[in-house]
Amino acid sequence: GYEKLVKFCEKANEFGCRLAWSDTCCINKDSSTELEEAIRSMFKWYRDAYVCIAYLADSTSVDDLHEDVWFTRGWTLQELLAPWRMKFYVRNWEPLTSNLNDKENLEVMAVLSRATRIPLDDLRHFQPGTRNVHEKMMWASTRTTTRIEDVAYSLIGIFDVSMMVAYGEGKRAFYRLMEAIILKCDQWQIFAWAGPSS
Repeated sequence: GYEKLVKFCEKANEFGCRLAWSDTCCINKDSSTELEEAIRSMFKWYRDAYVCIAYLADSTSVDDLHEDVWFTRGWTLQELLAPWRMKFYVRNWEPLTSNLNDKENLEVMAVLSRATRIPLDDLRHFQPGTRNVHEKMMWASTRTTTRIEDVAYSLIGIFDVSMMVAYGEGKRAFYRLMEAIILKCDQWQIFAWAGPSS
């Protein structure tokens, strides 16, 4: 909770950032308007950030990254793909590497590529949109979310589509996501993806 936020702010300050945004505490979930804006804007916020800081509490080194729960969460997929510059910290807020941008560390990116099955080029230079829908769905298929609607909402920025956020609609959110993708996509293989259900 609070200690994680303090450490996050300390690390942001080390990068020369005077302001920092944390998704765990900077979204007022009691305001449906603010929540919807945050969900629809989050990919862009990560993309435009000076640096994205990710805390991998379950990891101690590159060797056990693939076991970290961070890589199984639905919302962290866009957090991994969107930013141009990313810094990973492992247990006790130790830096994973000495690099200022861990996306430039090919060893780390190769480990992440094997763990997530996301191609190296996409990890480092991801472009949102409806190209390779089936592949992106595969990346998301093993991730989980607390709320069923977030399976869809966490992918809005990855596919660069627009849709209203309506908690309480259940699985219908995913159907609406697919509809938004279909309207923007001209690839017949959009439905040619399979993977274990999250």
